[in-house]
Amino acid sequence: MNLINIFPDPSTLIDIENTNKIVLFIFLKITDNSIKENIKNDFLKENINILHWFDCQYTNIGKEDFWSDALIIEFKNKNNLQEIYKSDIGRVHVEAIQVFNLAPKNPPRLLINFLKLFRPIGYFLELINNSRKELQNLENRNSNLLPTKKQAERILKEKSNKKAFMINLLQSRKTAKYKDHSISISGREAYYEKYGKTATKCVLLLGGDVTYSGRVLGDTLIEYNVPLDTTGNWEAIGIIEYPKAVKMLDLEKIPGYSKALLHREAGLEKTYNLYATKN
Repeated sequence: MNLINIFPDPSTLIDIENTNKIVLFIFLKITDNSIKENIKNDFLKENINILHWFDCQYTNIGKEDFWSDALIIEFKNKNNLQEIYKSDIGRVHVEAIQVFNLAPKNPPRLLINFLKLFRPIGYFLELINNSRKELQNLENRNSNLLPTKKQAERILKEKSNKKAFMINLLQSRKTAKYKDHSISISGREAYYEKYGKTATKCVLLLGGDVTYSGRVLGDTLIEYNVPLDTTGNWEAIGIIEYPKAVKMLDLEKIPGYSKALLHREAGLEKTYNLYATKN
């Protein structure tokens, strides 16, 4: 375990328009809980704005259960980050770390709250299909974009009633890859427009929410002992909330979701999904 500054040098960040705020997404691997608690206390003393702190449970899409924590931290501006970067507050003992700079791309809350009004329909659809649980398209069909059967079964057997947060790292193809070669659209359009909008509606109908959505700015800022599952650059990070973990497998009960998976498969080049909770 090495002493590493978990905050990046502000000079390495890409400037964005319309905001001075800096948002960092940080993966950590810390097995010593006392170190974790010290970090949290030190951050609170320094008034570091922790938007979210997730306790990572296990990987749903990927080869390895690895990360212990995921954080989203917001700084007022580069000067604010510079002060923290130069101090000792960010120098902590970690086994692994990966840091991204995010530009928030959260859907309008007004739209989200409007769609939530239709939740009774989702609860009804879930009820009438509750006589059987099927993994169907959510089990791996020779795809690295879906859970393996073992991973899907683990979610299915998850007993925790805590809110579940599914952390997604996303990278779309330059051109979507459909079996129907007459379809010629970008991977971004296939995933974010044709799949993403449908999936978001289905999540909301099941009682879920969009916790955070952001575009990754530039390259990964810090990588130390990073697993192959998350190593390298990604274009976006999306975090989806469910009432509990097993609800993720209920998405196919909502009409339209299963068909939308076609666009997900065509649009994504790679992805990583991790199940997390909050204390």
